[in-house]
Amino acid sequence: IYLNDGRIVNIISDTGRYNKESHDCWFEKNVVVDDGETKIFAENLDLLATENFIKAYNDVKLNNPMGVLVADKIDYDLKTKYFKVSMFSDETVKMKVIK
Repeated sequence: IYLNDGRIVNIISDTGRYNKESHDCWFEKNVVVDDGETKIFAENLDLLATENFIKAYNDVKLNNPMGVLVADKIDYDLKTKYFKVSMFSDETVKMKVIK
């Protein structure tokens, strides 16, 4: 994926579906997202171009120069560049921040 800010995001998975009209994509099994700085690993990832939104869920791990995050679900808004991290249960999100 080529973003407007010049970043290139590579997404790899075992299986996936693509809607050529809406450009929405659904990736499943062993998903790896890499933008050169941040890596996301998950079992599922929905790239919703129609909503400028990415949903990574099921065994999500995010590696970033600022730290590591483990959760059940991460929502990422492509416009605001904000993450929303959550768990499916009352379990705590595990995160290690490095300064």
